Formats: sequence, structure tokens, C-alpha cells
Amino acid sequence: MIELVLTIIGRDRAGVVAELADVVRFHEANWKRSELAEISGTFAGVIVVDVDDDLADELLADLAILRQRGLHITAEQIDAPVDAPEGQHVRLRFTGDDRPGVVHEISSTISGFGISISRLGTELDTSGEVDQFHITAQMVVPAAVDLEAALEAVTTLAEQLDIHLHVEDLTDDTDE
Repeated sequence: MIELVLTIIGRDRAGVVAELADVVRFHEANWKRSELAEISGTFAGVIVVDVDDDLADELLADLAILRQRGLHITAEQIDAPVDAPEGQHVRLRFTGDDRPGVVHEISSTISGFGISISRLGTELDTSGEVDQFHITAQMVVPAAVDLEAALEAVTTLAEQLDIHLHVEDLTDDTDE
């Protein structure tokens, strides 16, 4: 069995996921995990599949045919799965007036503590007088990292940038 990470990007339209799922199923591959989204009319996603060694080349060839339908797909084989680090699961939600550099400031502060962001979502609300950003960052804080110090630094940054911060402990949340 081979584990592949597929990245997909293309113009969004009805049926994109069904086409991908059809090719995966046709080659008896197992769709294990995915993150798929439509952003500004563009479909983008990452899918992890398991496929029999004998069927991997055929699967990749059929996925390449989807380029004719406007999808650019790349595949990378995972040699040895990496286990997620153990630690405390935390979600940070930021809201404030939009301006350049906010994602940079937040991500730099977090990575400065050796913490990796496992999921990041950003939105821009343009319905008011001033554009408002909404950023959600999920991370696993390794046990060796001083979580209090990291949260204190993020809180200080939020205060300096005059943005709202909400922190959630997701460690015992089974629905993540």
C-alpha cells in the first residue's frame, strides 16, 4: 500500500469533489483525510489516499487527465507517516481592523516559541465601514513549550495591534 498526498487547485465548479472521488474509488484507493475549500472562485485542497502499489501509477495517470477539466493535481508519496506531536491543543481566534502584516505578526510570534500552526483560516468581512479580519489558528503546543509564556506573548501582540483575541483549549475536545 502506498500513501499519497494529493494537492488540487483549479476553478471551482459543481462536481469537482465527485470527479476526484470517482477516480480514487475506481482505483480502489482509500480516501483517508482531506481539507477542501472554495476561495474566491478557486477550488483548493489536500487529500491523503492509500492505494495498492499495483494501482498507483494508473491512479496518477487518471488524475492527470483531470487537468483537461481545469484541475492541477500534484502527488507526493509519504514514505513514513509523521505522528502528530503530543501536547496541548489550542485554538486562537483573532478579530480586528484589517491591515497588511497581521498574519505575519501572529505567525512569527507563535513560531518563535517552536509551535507549529496545524490549521489556519482567514476571512475578511467587508460589510462594515472598516474591513474586519477574522483569523483562526489551531496548534498543538508541545509539552516542552511554556504555554503560559506563549499565550502571554500572543496576548501582548494582540493588545499592541489593537485586536481581539479569544483562546480555546481543545485538548479534551473529541470533535476537532
